[in-house]
Amino acid sequence: MLITPSEFEEWNNHHVTKAYKEACVDRIEEAKDQLAGSAGMNSDDDNFLRGLIFAYREVLSFRVEDE
Repeated sequence: MLITPSEFEEWNNHHVTKAYKEACVDRIEEAKDQLAGSAGMNSDDDNFLRGLIFAYREVLSFRVEDE
């Protein structure tokens, strides 16, 4: 089921959505800080954090036009 651009805009401007996106940004910053402090110690952890950052950025970059 696709949503219309106006439905997406309504959802995007909702206070719950804004709080969710702020939490995503916080998680990105936390992961970057953790990676900055431990990069190179464990490549699996490094890759996990890089993937986590990528996933949150992907969520934040979603546009209705992508559907």
